[in-house]
Amino acid sequence: MDFHTSLGALTFYTPAAGYGLSGSMGGAMAVGMAIVILLFAAVAAEILGSRMHKALGLPLAAFLLLLVAGRGSCHPRPSVTN
Repeated sequence: MDFHTSLGALTFYTPAAGYGLSGSMGGAMAVGMAIVILLFAAVAAEILGSRMHKALGLPLAAFLLLLVAGRGSCHPRPSVTN
């Protein structure tokens, strides 16, 4: 496959990994995003925990994780007009 950007492979493999774990097309994107968020959480906790005091760095990492995880559910539902 020819991806136009460096993130093209990420958008291809995230649902593929989710489909491999969930086994259904309906849960592929949800499981794939859960994998991405878990990886982001591990990296954020390690970086912020080592650069800042643990009492400040780990809560900040948890807050950033909530921002990343909640962003997908904050969009308003589209209204259908006929």
